[in-house]
Amino acid sequence: MKKIVFSVFSLILLVVLVSCEDSTLPDLPDMEESMDVDAFEIGDEETTDDSDQTPVNDSGEPDGDGDETNIPDDDPAETPDTEEPDETPDEEVSEPEITASHLIVATVGGYDVPMSGHVYYAKDEKLNDFKEIPVAGGMGSTDGADLNVSAWENGFAVLGRHDSSSLYFFTPDFEFEQEIKIKPDTYINMQDMVYNPYKNEFIVSTLNYDNPDSKKTYSNKIFTLKKSSSEATVSMLEISDNEAASPAKMKIIGKKLFLALQNLNTQATSAKGEIAVIDLEDYSVERIALPTTNPTGKIEYNKNVDKNHLYLTTTGNWKQGDGALLQVNIDTYEVKKVLSESEEENNILDGDFVDLSIADNGDFFIIFSNNILYNDNSLLLYKPNDGKITKIDSNINAFAANPIDYSSVSGKVYYFVDEKSDTYLKSFDTKTKAEEKILLEYGPAALRVKYDFE
Repeated sequence: MKKIVFSVFSLILLVVLVSCEDSTLPDLPDMEESMDVDAFEIGDEETTDDSDQTPVNDSGEPDGDGDETNIPDDDPAETPDTEEPDETPDEEVSEPEITASHLIVATVGGYDVPMSGHVYYAKDEKLNDFKEIPVAGGMGSTDGADLNVSAWENGFAVLGRHDSSSLYFFTPDFEFEQEIKIKPDTYINMQDMVYNPYKNEFIVSTLNYDNPDSKKTYSNKIFTLKKSSSEATVSMLEISDNEAASPAKMKIIGKKLFLALQNLNTQATSAKGEIAVIDLEDYSVERIALPTTNPTGKIEYNKNVDKNHLYLTTTGNWKQGDGALLQVNIDTYEVKKVLSESEEENNILDGDFVDLSIADNGDFFIIFSNNILYNDNSLLLYKPNDGKITKIDSNINAFAANPIDYSSVSGKVYYFVDEKSDTYLKSFDTKTKAEEKILLEYGPAALRVKYDFE
């Protein structure tokens, strides 16, 4: 039977699952398939009373003058190389026109199956021409495999996560280029990676870093990487005085990098939620306090729908009804709760937010875990302006590193579906409502739409 792939935060559930292994569990009541909520106007500037919209400094106190909190530079070993790239971009990095889109999918044989990572692509999103990119020896580590995918204008990469410190770089033509080890023989658990055009280098977020007990101790650092065909220069950048800030998913918007901070403790629970906002030119940092904890999903931004705000899901602590879907103003940093989890029986939001994608028509597609013990995970369609949430698919695999993505070219949403021991890659066309799926040979790790530009 195919092994099920879990993300890092799913490990929290193991103790609960073991304790229930010999128990007889009651049948779940039927979940409502749709629900009305308050209509929400996309781009609404209003903020909630319980939101903390003031950037905070490293002491946790509000900055009275609103100034940025600068990164300490008294330790050269912890300060990244600030050398200017050979080619300095214009004042604003322009957004070239998209010419094509492709689908990248990473799979693994299992969390504990060494070097079992694979990567596939569907050129022009043609699922009937799904192909593997050969990587000699596989991807992952000698202890196991867990992967995420990062894409940018001139290529893409597969990130080794659990028990791996390797980045696998690929060309835009889907050819394997090189492997780079960020911290050889060290458990760092990479989460996400973006390309910084202002410094011609990559930024990598990790939950852990080199530490005597790094598998239990979460980090307050991210890595910067200058890459060439012959060598790579790696530096670390401290983003918070909180040693357990736990950097996770990232998104570049203009000259700012928005980075989710989970703030995990040794039991992998979260006491608060934050977003670090990093200036891509000088790496100065300020932070946004969130009204809910544990931002685990990707930071979603669709300028065709709302150019003023980003959106993200916070999980809170599992099965506590304390997570939410949040809206954040990218200029003022004001935060608003859009939807909140519920503990009401049969409520469609009785469970945990996991991740989301926003289609160009304004529809929100949300991966939601209705009941974690029964693995009852759903794909929800949320129409903010109509105030309507509808369950449109079930048996969703919610625990891949990046379980859902949307293509602005095809108008399709991609996600994983489990059917008994099999997992499928599935697409939903937001224009025609047509569905398509293909069987995966191994367990799902992550998926990503990659764009080509003019």
